[in-house]
Amino acid sequence: MDEPPSPLLKSRIPRKTVIVDHNLFTHDEESRIYDLHCPLRKGIIYYRRDGAIFEHNIHSSGKHEPRIIIPKHPSWHLEKIMFVPINSNQVLLFARYFGKATIRSYIPYLYLSIHEIRSHNRVGPALWSFDGSVYGHFNIYHLELIKFTENPSGITWGERFDDHWKLFDISTSETHASDKFPLIASGRMDFDLKLRRNSLVMLSPDRHILLNVDQDQGRQNETIDIHYSDSGGTNNMNFSFVTRMSIPFPRAPGTSLTSKLAFSADGSKFAMAMACGRVSVWDIQSKVPLKTFMEAPKSDYDRFVPYLQFSSGKLGKEVLVFVERDRFSSLDTIHVIDATSFETEEILLLKREWLEKVGIYIGVQSLFLDPSGGTLYAEINGTLYEWDLQKNKHGPEWWIGE
Repeated sequence: MDEPPSPLLKSRIPRKTVIVDHNLFTHDEESRIYDLHCPLRKGIIYYRRDGAIFEHNIHSSGKHEPRIIIPKHPSWHLEKIMFVPINSNQVLLFARYFGKATIRSYIPYLYLSIHEIRSHNRVGPALWSFDGSVYGHFNIYHLELIKFTENPSGITWGERFDDHWKLFDISTSETHASDKFPLIASGRMDFDLKLRRNSLVMLSPDRHILLNVDQDQGRQNETIDIHYSDSGGTNNMNFSFVTRMSIPFPRAPGTSLTSKLAFSADGSKFAMAMACGRVSVWDIQSKVPLKTFMEAPKSDYDRFVPYLQFSSGKLGKEVLVFVERDRFSSLDTIHVIDATSFETEEILLLKREWLEKVGIYIGVQSLFLDPSGGTLYAEINGTLYEWDLQKNKHGPEWWIGE
């Protein structure tokens, strides 16, 4: 029997690709897959596992899939990776490592490399690279990527402080880098209202709106501060406090907050996921939510949202996607919602799997889209699930990124 047509998905039945045999997962956390993302083209994904960085064309059955981009470091522990398309048909690889200094202390290390994007949308050899300690330069755990700036690479890095961010540009020339360190101070972002330490902060894609979520455990309301900057440049931006929204937070005593934020591609809307699995969508110019999903929390407050994201809407329908997880359920629920009206929704159910060697149930470990917004991916226990979205009427055939 044919499935009924979907206004959002070409098919509700996903394609499945085994990336890593689940029997290879052990008690060693490095044996699992982390930081799955698709920055360049549909079907080509990147991730880290066992200390190495991989590229994998899931639509190819070639013997060289997956391909190691960066092998395991002999003494550093790989903690995070991210591939970011930059100007001139190139891609930047950011990797964060740490190495043991003493029995109880660790030194953070930074790895950066720039690669050409080849004609078949694969990452080529490094054209430039840096690896070294960040000690004495900045706190790498407070480093944020800011896209779509006007400098040569098309990206800027920001180090977060309570009342400002320091901005850094990448210099690939040793003559410009202090002590050959590649991130050079280029400006700052200032706020007229201090941000709460360790609170959730997100910058809109056009860099004019900044959201700051108050995650104070003692509050009965979640508050979102909205800051605005009308400065045209990217080297120095001044953000002024505009308004504060207060959202009732129905949680049990002692329940920790799990807030997440996501901006739409044009920055006009944002979504917020709170504890208890409640997701609300807001117009940036209104204090009234456009839509709220899963309004009534369940008993014991064991429902939460581990992943939340808007699609780019370049090729596929513009959608909001998130995962709903209930600790008492054997299923993870993926919500796919029309991000123009928020009235059309698809529900996708994936069964959580038992990881025998570790003795735990595994749910969705990654949820992401390709840069065109045409394909949605979810990974569970080494298997990647793939759904194609219906096309936007005016989308291009494909898109690599800004």
